[in-house]
Amino acid sequence: MPYSAKNYEFLFDQMCGELTESAFEALRHKDIFRYRAATIKSGQVLEVEVYPLWNTKNEVRAAKVHSSREAQQNLNDRNAKKKLIRKINANFTPEDLHVTLTYKRGVLPEEEQARRDIRNFIRRVRTYRRKNGLSELKYVYVIEFYNGDGRRTRVHHHVIMSGMDRKTVKSLWPHGSVRVDELEPEDGTLEGLARYITKQPTKSKRWQASRNLKEPTITTADTKISKRQAERMAQDMDAAAPMIFSKLFPEYDFDEVAVKSSKFVAGAYIYAKMHLKPEPPPRKTKKQKKRG
Repeated sequence: MPYSAKNYEFLFDQMCGELTESAFEALRHKDIFRYRAATIKSGQVLEVEVYPLWNTKNEVRAAKVHSSREAQQNLNDRNAKKKLIRKINANFTPEDLHVTLTYKRGVLPEEEQARRDIRNFIRRVRTYRRKNGLSELKYVYVIEFYNGDGRRTRVHHHVIMSGMDRKTVKSLWPHGSVRVDELEPEDGTLEGLARYITKQPTKSKRWQASRNLKEPTITTADTKISKRQAERMAQDMDAAAPMIFSKLFPEYDFDEVAVKSSKFVAGAYIYAKMHLKPEPPPRKTKKQKKRG
């Protein structure tokens, strides 16, 4: 039974490109059984995470020796942020909104009051949508309480939500000003906005999501990426990786890749991101060509 390197991603912290002899030996280590590829589809975005499966416990023991609680917590934090980014990409489009809710000058609500205020706002929006025959509200919200240095700041709320009339949205927040912007994905992703609204340290984040959000589609395969392909990508990340992933997923445009090795365990950890190619314009009929 193979042993997965998935939970030890933080040990793969050496960017591949120009491999040392020892790093190359680690990539071709006898303990590597094969590579597992997890494919994550979130709306227009496709991500692929590739990590080794070890055929003995030797690498697991080495990983545990070099693991720390802090490194594991950092990985958990990154994974939690990735989960939110994927959820946002899977559920929201340019037809939806980013709403920023602030309080009147001099008003600095305590945490419980701020929570109550945003829940009441969501309730008012949901009630309006139901009364006016709109679809069920989808939302993600984050409450910001602190600056990057840990000091209290002017409390405000970021809400990513289903599209609707802007004036109506503004009328449903009685505590201060409201800014309403249409969502603008870049290469099919809302990652930039998601990272912006979750930029505070984990312990000061306050985010919630509606229960009706779709989860991204995740599939795993142990034969999609071979050991040889992983080695090629580690040796020539800039050329081999785009070629391999573009061939595997021809309906997507390639965006980025990171290939990392480890000083402590065998194998490579590979991450790639792509976005769905735009649909080609419909072909003109013979009549349309004549008119054109």
